[in-house]
Amino acid sequence: MTKMDIFIAEEGTYNMYSNQQTQEDDDDFGTQGRKIKQKKEIEQKVSKKMREKLPARYFAALDTQSILEPDDLRKTVHELSLFYSDPIGLTLPALNYPLLLFKHIRDLALPLDLYPAVRRTAKLLDIDFTFPRAKTRQKISFFPEIALMALLVVVVKIYHPFDFIDRHPRTLSDPGVLAVNWDYWCKVQQEYEFRETAGGTLGHGNEVKVTEADSFQLSGDQIDEYLDWFEKSFIDEERARKHPRGYPDQLLDMFPTGRPGKSINTSVSPALQHQDDEEALQRKLRAVQGSLKVREVISDSDDATRDGGTVNRIGSFYKRYRKVEELSPAAKAFHEAAAKSVAIKLPSLLVGVQQMEHKLLSWRRKRLRADEKSDSNEAASQEV
Repeated sequence: MTKMDIFIAEEGTYNMYSNQQTQEDDDDFGTQGRKIKQKKEIEQKVSKKMREKLPARYFAALDTQSILEPDDLRKTVHELSLFYSDPIGLTLPALNYPLLLFKHIRDLALPLDLYPAVRRTAKLLDIDFTFPRAKTRQKISFFPEIALMALLVVVVKIYHPFDFIDRHPRTLSDPGVLAVNWDYWCKVQQEYEFRETAGGTLGHGNEVKVTEADSFQLSGDQIDEYLDWFEKSFIDEERARKHPRGYPDQLLDMFPTGRPGKSINTSVSPALQHQDDEEALQRKLRAVQGSLKVREVISDSDDATRDGGTVNRIGSFYKRYRKVEELSPAAKAFHEAAAKSVAIKLPSLLVGVQQMEHKLLSWRRKRLRADEKSDSNEAASQEV
């Protein structure tokens, strides 16, 4: 690796996926809650002569005019972690998963009793949420943030499955004593995603989601906001003036791309946008948490004297989904929201969940074999 390789890797990742707060006058725009540094700012750090000498594989890292797709962040961060760990010998710190887990549970409006359940499951499986090493076999569940979300999905399927089977805890302190109404959760989640933004604007980061059909429903201020964002993000007027084959200055002055006179900023300030998002999230939390129902508690002693067959316990009839087509409407809505939280595609999340389920099954088999061996040894010692 040369110094240019290190520079391109750092600049390509930082400038494309920086999550730092920026001022309104920066040349940035948001996609999926993240900031993307535009080509104007990168060109200030990389001279024109240097860019002309770069190999073709570096152009994509410096040119950020394309819209990010899900999984791009995961792949880039994963490649950067392998780059630092293998040739350089640096180890990235482990994920601060307690805070991130609480954020995921809060954003998805899930019962808080899932928090200790996920941490216990991670401890059972010896998952430390560190980045994988270069010499190990790479799986999608090895990426720490996806592993955390996959664990959360597995625990949700254990304690709050997406079917209509009645399950009963043994005591009121058991996890899963509260039942989630998934139909109502889907309704509230849809209202949250398609809510109106503060001030009737497009909302920060929603400009890239505008389609041709949406343009007929936009107000005048929203159209101005979209065009201002497009000019700020993609149009480089200075390059057109300096380019040998560019239009003459007289023609550019006759047809300016920006607004005449002083530019009017129609976008909502980041502080107001954050306040609007927080209020919408609080409304979703109050609505979902208020709809939780307490399951009927049936102890083991009551189960022995109960007529009508065996009582279904928490975790029974666990459903495994291998394809997107197998998901029920409620399960698909939840998995889509979970995948969006970690910026990956829905099939990628299903693969990570399947790998986590396989790991959990392997732990259970080892535990059963260890218990059987312990029982046989104890029986042999009693015979002697």
